Amino acid sequence: MDYGTILEQWARVQPDKACLVEEEQVFSYGEMARKARMYRDSLKQLGIPRQTVLIIRPRPAAQLEAFLGAELAGWVPVLGHPDLSPEAADELARVRQIGWIDDGTLRPGCPEAPVPARELCMGVLSSGSTGLPKLMFRTYGSWGDFFLEQDRKFQVDRDTVGFCEGSMSFTGNLNVWAQLLHAGATLVLATSLRSTRWKALLDRYPVTLLYLVPVKLKLLLQVLERSYPAMKTVLAGSQLLDGETARTLKAHFPSSQVLLYYGASELDYITWLTYEELLAHPQSVGKPCPGVKVEFREGMIWIDTPYHVAGLSRPCTLKDMGYFDKDGYLIFLGRRGQVINKGGLTISCSRVEQALLQVPGVRDACVVPIRDEKRGEDLGAGVVLEPGTTLPQVRRALRKTLLPGEIPGQWEQLDQLPLTGVGKVDYKKVKESLAFSYPHS
Repeated sequence: MDYGTILEQWARVQPDKACLVEEEQVFSYGEMARKARMYRDSLKQLGIPRQTVLIIRPRPAAQLEAFLGAELAGWVPVLGHPDLSPEAADELARVRQIGWIDDGTLRPGCPEAPVPARELCMGVLSSGSTGLPKLMFRTYGSWGDFFLEQDRKFQVDRDTVGFCEGSMSFTGNLNVWAQLLHAGATLVLATSLRSTRWKALLDRYPVTLLYLVPVKLKLLLQVLERSYPAMKTVLAGSQLLDGETARTLKAHFPSSQVLLYYGASELDYITWLTYEELLAHPQSVGKPCPGVKVEFREGMIWIDTPYHVAGLSRPCTLKDMGYFDKDGYLIFLGRRGQVINKGGLTISCSRVEQALLQVPGVRDACVVPIRDEKRGEDLGAGVVLEPGTTLPQVRRALRKTLLPGEIPGQWEQLDQLPLTGVGKVDYKKVKESLAFSYPHS
């Protein structure tokens, strides 16, 4: 089974139903199938029965047309970020052994690329902010076998209208789309980072499932002016969701369940928790999903799951730190490099970040480890403040909830948090910004 085959099945059943809405352009199931077949035929003309292809397109709909068409041709598609230059694409294909590149022009990539195994249906790239992305391959079952559980948890069926923003090279977006395709549902896609545009799409289409990472949810909340009672599920991941943001989401989407998950490109959903659980267990990312086991070794999280990329040893670790609280909820402390030792005090950037987000007047915040000449390690904070709020006010407020040693030694006020190409907070840029600022006493 693959997603191209699923598209063909639904195109026969509901050819005129909207499969994808990209901004104002509506693509029916029948039209998506026709476009996918055209791409399939372009690959078949090469006379190569099976190979990998790196697909780079500026618009998500075009990404998915090529993705589905490659699967129909028996090839294994790999979605690259739209900002990949031809030179970067060539290097990625050469180092990661991807057979072909299609960035609008189909051309050979790596001549030595192996023919992918028959059971593989797609490749995914890691979303790390440094270094060359890793290439990992997935079988259909590594996601598809969990779709029915996701359908129950996210309230997805054939009538669902989902919403997300950005490139399908972000595996969070790709997974949501794949689940909706499996259900025969509809996805509304925003292609710009303008939250006013997201609001316009929510006002126009009957969206029932909203998926955005927390930093984007906060941008959306700044422009919403009314409630949306038809919304059933608000799904967030890739970052912790603070209680105040969760409460504001419930105010605008009163009939929805707000869900936070912890997952990874290499795996799938690992843990999740509801709105009520989030408020009762701050700093938590929930309990393990069905079929997933979580354990700890020297404070590091290890995961055993059947939903993983090909060739992955189990159990595995993402080098994240954490522990279970007394009720069995996973408390997430951040990546191993996000937990520092400052004067004998072990401090989690994630914990300090959450404390910052609870301070009145702090719209958003990011806390990163920095080097300090005197103390060796310290914390730096990039914050987005409401008008009228000052950094001294924020630091004074933190003294009520944090130990003196936990308060960041370096600060930078930002207009908004910088984002990576896939929409996550760009911690590297926050560090660079802090490097040009001076510590505040």
